Amino acid sequence: MRALPPWIGWAGLALVMLLEAVLVVKAANPSPHSGGDNAGYVALAYSLLDRHAYVELWEPGEPAHTKYPPGFPLLLAGMIALGARTWTALKASSAVFTVLAVGLAYLWAWRRRSWWMGLGVAFVLAWSDSFVYSSQWVLSDPLFLVLTLAGLTAFEPPRRETAGGLDPGPGGEGADPPEGPSGRWMALGVVASILAYFTRSAGLPLVAAIALWLAWGRRWRALGAFAAAFAVPAALWMVRSAVAGAPGYVSEFWMVNPYDPSLGRAGVGDLLTRIIENTKLYFGSAIPAGLVGRRGPTTTLLGGVLTLLALAGWGRRVRRPGVAELFAPLYLGLILLWPVVWSGDRFALPLFALVLFYAAELLSDGARRLNEYAPLLVGALAVFLLWVPAQQAWRTYVAQAELCRDRVAEGGAYGCYQPRMREFVTAARWASVGLPEGSVVLTRKPRIFYVLSEIKSRTYPLVESADTLLAAADAAGARYALIDYLDNLGGLYMIPSVHQRPGAFCALVGFGGDQQGIQTQLLGVQPVERRGRPGTVQTQEGVTNLTVRLCPADYRRPDAPTVPPHSSLEIPLLSRLDR
Repeated sequence: MRALPPWIGWAGLALVMLLEAVLVVKAANPSPHSGGDNAGYVALAYSLLDRHAYVELWEPGEPAHTKYPPGFPLLLAGMIALGARTWTALKASSAVFTVLAVGLAYLWAWRRRSWWMGLGVAFVLAWSDSFVYSSQWVLSDPLFLVLTLAGLTAFEPPRRETAGGLDPGPGGEGADPPEGPSGRWMALGVVASILAYFTRSAGLPLVAAIALWLAWGRRWRALGAFAAAFAVPAALWMVRSAVAGAPGYVSEFWMVNPYDPSLGRAGVGDLLTRIIENTKLYFGSAIPAGLVGRRGPTTTLLGGVLTLLALAGWGRRVRRPGVAELFAPLYLGLILLWPVVWSGDRFALPLFALVLFYAAELLSDGARRLNEYAPLLVGALAVFLLWVPAQQAWRTYVAQAELCRDRVAEGGAYGCYQPRMREFVTAARWASVGLPEGSVVLTRKPRIFYVLSEIKSRTYPLVESADTLLAAADAAGARYALIDYLDNLGGLYMIPSVHQRPGAFCALVGFGGDQQGIQTQLLGVQPVERRGRPGTVQTQEGVTNLTVRLCPADYRRPDAPTVPPHSSLEIPLLSRLDR
C-alpha cells in the first residue's frame, strides 16, 4: 500500500472540526433550556462575580453550593465578565467545546491506531444526535467531555504508523508503541483529569483510571505527584461541603427516586434493578439513539451489535490496558448505578468515542484478513449506515432552530416553548416587579424563577399534604406558592395540598389559561392566624372547583402592573450587573 504524506492526518483533523462547526452553527437554537441546571449554572456564575462567593442565590439564606463543582460556573463567570448577557452568548461555550470534543476524539483514535480510524470515529460523532444536541445548551457536558478526552489522549502513547497511517496492522500491533507518554503529556493528562473532576463529580473514574494505570506501570513518582495534586483541592472541596452541611449528590444518589423522596433509600435489590434498567436504557436506546437520532427496534438492534463489538474490542485491548481500558468500566459502572430518572445520553457522552473505536478496530482487524483494502471499505460502509439517519435528525434540528429564531425574535427568549412554559416565565417576570422586596415563592423550578425574577424560590414539597406544604412555606419564609402545569408534579402535589386547606391560601394573580379555564396561578400563603378562614371546594360531574379568597393589598406592590412586562433576549439576572 502506497504511503500517504503525513500532513493528510492533520488535514483530516481540520476538516472534521470545520464540519462540526458548520453543523452546530446551523442547528443553533436560541431558546434557553427548560431544565433548572442551565439557570443554576448562570446563577452560580453570577454569585461568583457579584458576591465573590459560591452560593445558591435562589435559596432563602443563600447557603453555600456543594452539588456542582465550580469549574463550569467559573468559565461562565469569565464570559459574563467579558460582556455575555444572553443565553445565546453563553451557549457559544458549549458549541466551541463540542467542536473541540470531536477534534480530541480524532486525536485519541489517531494516537492509538491511525488517522483514518480517527476520521471515521470523529465523523460519526460530528453528526451524532447527542453531540449536536449538547452544543445547544448551557450545561457542563461539553466542557467535561473535552477534559475527559484530553486526559485520555494525553495518556495515549503515539503509534509509529505504517503505510502512511492507513492501517498499522491487526490489533494495532503492526507498530509497537513506546513504553508510555512523555512527562509533558502525562502532566497535561493529570491537569485535564483534575479539571474534569472539578467540572463534574463524574470525573472521578478518570482520576481513578489514571492512578491505577500509573500504579500498574510502577510509576510511583508520577503517582505520588498526581495524588498530591488531586488530593489537596479535592480535600478542600470535601471539607467545604462538610462544613456547609450540604448533602450534595450523595444523598440523592441513594434515593429510589430523587423526585419522590417518599420512596426512601435504595436497597440492594433496588440497586440491582437500577443496573438492569440502566443497562437496557444506555445500550438499547441512549447510546445508539444518541448516534443516529432515532429510537425503535432498529436502534435497539444497532445498540446490541455495537455493544457486542465494543465489548470484544475492549477485551482484546485490556490484556495490555491503557488508561482508556481502565476508565471505560469505571465510568460505565458509575452511570449504571445512577438513578434511572436522571439517566440519559448526556451522561454517556464520554463513552461514545470509546464504543465506536473498539467496535471499529474489531471490524477493521477482521476485514484485514480478507484484503489489505477491506478495512477501508468496511469502515466506509459502517460510517455511511450511521450517517444516513444521523443527518436526517440533524435536518430536524436545523428546521426547529429556524422556527425558534423567528418565535424568539417576536416573543422573547422563551417564545418557542409551549404555553405552559411561557406562563411560568410570565409569572416570574411579573413577580420581579409585582411582589414586595424580599419575597420568597415556592415553585417547581426555583433556579429558573430566580434567574428571571431575582426573587428567591424553593421547590414545593413533593408530598400530597397541605400541612407539609405550609410547614415548608413557613420554614422558607415564603408568602407565595406558584401552581404551574410544566409537568405532572403540580397536579400530583400542589393542587391536592391546596384543596385540603383552601382557607390557608389566597388568590393573587393568574397567567394565561386554556379553554377549560386552567391557568398558572400565583397564590398567597396566609399567615398562621388567618389560615382557618373558609375556602370552598366543589365537585360536580367529576370536575373539582376550588375557590379561595383574594389576597390582601399588602401581598403585592402598590405599583404592580396589570400586564406582565415583555421578556427580552437578555437574561434578567445578568442585566443587573450593568445597573
